[in-house]
Amino acid sequence: MISDLKKLYGPKCLGLKVNYTESNFYSPSKPIRFCEAVNDAFKTPLLFDPKNLICHGAKRSMGLLMDDKDLIKHISAESDIAMQTVKKALVDIPRMNTPIHNILMGIDEKMERTIRPDLYIMYLSPRQVMNLMRSNTLKTNEFPVVKPFTFLSICGNVFISTFKSANMSISFGCPESRKYAGLKDNQLVVGLPYSQAIQMFS
Repeated sequence: MISDLKKLYGPKCLGLKVNYTESNFYSPSKPIRFCEAVNDAFKTPLLFDPKNLICHGAKRSMGLLMDDKDLIKHISAESDIAMQTVKKALVDIPRMNTPIHNILMGIDEKMERTIRPDLYIMYLSPRQVMNLMRSNTLKTNEFPVVKPFTFLSICGNVFISTFKSANMSISFGCPESRKYAGLKDNQLVVGLPYSQAIQMFS
């Protein structure tokens, strides 16, 4: 499936597997953001340990940060958005109820023969997103989840949203993903569950 997606949409497509049981993959030991790890995994597969996260938003998304108080203060200070508004938005941004142990990222064509991804993350142009949304709805009778929030874009609004809902999720990005994750000005982030990818492209 990943080879089909790359043929259609280019190299910024990768497969992810949550709580992978083997450990025979490169695992970055330095503190890192989840969106930064996504950008690295476009180039080479890696086994990501959420305990190495330095981003509070991603820690929350992965179930490692259950109290939102510090995150609300941080987002408010960074964005100048009122804390009450940030708090209201976080209610609508999904999080894991139990911590994620690890994430195998960058599943390629060879790996996909034995490892079934849970979902795919892709960077697409608005036109590509429009066409993918249309195809998704035609094949699945579902509409994608599109959240308007400009924070926790890849970690919460795409990765966790797609994983928990088993539905396609779309984000316009956030300042961190534009800075650290290689997301270009003309790209959006899309999460596509494996089950829907099979329905759409097999």
